[in-house]
Amino acid sequence: MKRDACLPERTSYMLAPARVANDDSILGDVIGERRGGTEKGACRVARRIEESLIASGWPRGTSCGSEQALAESFGIGRAVIREVVRILEVRGTARMVRGPRGGLRVLEVDPDHTADSLVRFALFFGVTEAQLGEAEKALRCVRQDLGARKPPQTGQVDDQYTAVLEFFDGVVCSLERMIRSSDGSAAFSSVLLIPENLRRSCAGKIAERMLLECTAEQWARGHRLGSEEDLCFRYGVHRDAFRQAVRILESAGAAETFCGRGHGLVSQAPRTGSVARLVSCLFASSGVDPQAVMHVFQQLNVEIVSLAAIKASPGNCEEVAQALGKLEEALDGRDPSGVLPRVFEVEEAIVSVAANPILQLFVQSLRGYPSAQIPRNVALLDAMNRQFLKLSRPILDAFRANSVQAASCAQKARARGLACLSDAFPDSTAG
Repeated sequence: MKRDACLPERTSYMLAPARVANDDSILGDVIGERRGGTEKGACRVARRIEESLIASGWPRGTSCGSEQALAESFGIGRAVIREVVRILEVRGTARMVRGPRGGLRVLEVDPDHTADSLVRFALFFGVTEAQLGEAEKALRCVRQDLGARKPPQTGQVDDQYTAVLEFFDGVVCSLERMIRSSDGSAAFSSVLLIPENLRRSCAGKIAERMLLECTAEQWARGHRLGSEEDLCFRYGVHRDAFRQAVRILESAGAAETFCGRGHGLVSQAPRTGSVARLVSCLFASSGVDPQAVMHVFQQLNVEIVSLAAIKASPGNCEEVAQALGKLEEALDGRDPSGVLPRVFEVEEAIVSVAANPILQLFVQSLRGYPSAQIPRNVALLDAMNRQFLKLSRPILDAFRANSVQAASCAQKARARGLACLSDAFPDSTAG
């Protein structure tokens, strides 16, 4: 690729696998990647490498180490490291460079490919023109609100607001063009994986062939693709290449392997977390300030909650109330590992009332990036989770009254309250 010519040859970056292995970052929790199901070793290591790079400011062009060095650092075999490499290469975040000065090289993340991933994901789940209209309006309101509160002088932060919003505006425009075209759905049969990246390796090509085995609807419902032995024979490939292809699909949450007779590789609807993390990689690669992303996130959340207040039904309100009740029970039980997932179940229950998958994807992508800088400070997280519960209840009251104004005020109060609490912990942003 053209940008490879700019990559330095001798710089290196220590991944600090001990930190990564201990799950210090809460990014995975925030975007829902650490909830439910099992995670294969290669998928876990690939995810945590990206989280480490995001938290470190994305040292693009540097080498994370050779295949052997990475295997030793993470305590896994070289075959698994090759699976990790294939995952990262398909995502466009890193590439293995051979030779004495090679290693796993951190790439500059391509904004067009990242936007394409969001477009594919939204089309897979059937976003409508009406939902795109709501998203367009929400982004326009966010731009106006951020512009109204900025200081008189313009500067870097203002430019970064613009860059973030223009990225999402571009996704909406691309979606509008694709939906209006007669063959938009067919063009995006490969779910959220970029064909250009898939076709660079044997494993990627196998993954693409498997993605084309059935329609998007069949893929999401769960389609048994076959056993490892059957699929290796069908595609005429070695087991190592096939397993790399499977890990590519599993890392996107688009398939799962079940052991035992009569099982095998089964398709499933891809997870939002994988594409949300890719957006965080893009922001880190582009040098976007996490605070600028947080401000956009907070303002977009106001628009989503306001939209949800219009649409909220008694059933929606009951779902939010149940999620709040489970969070309260988790907090009373003082089980730290069980609280954070409940927090984001509440958040997702609130956002889902807006019934707009593209806005839901945007807000999930935005909230992930700033969280990569937040360590697992137990005292801070406990205080914020309790404050979150308290400040989320007025949002439910606004939904029950279908009051847009009350919902907007409640969401703004929640953002202010959590920000003030975070500021009270001086080490809350320490790496």
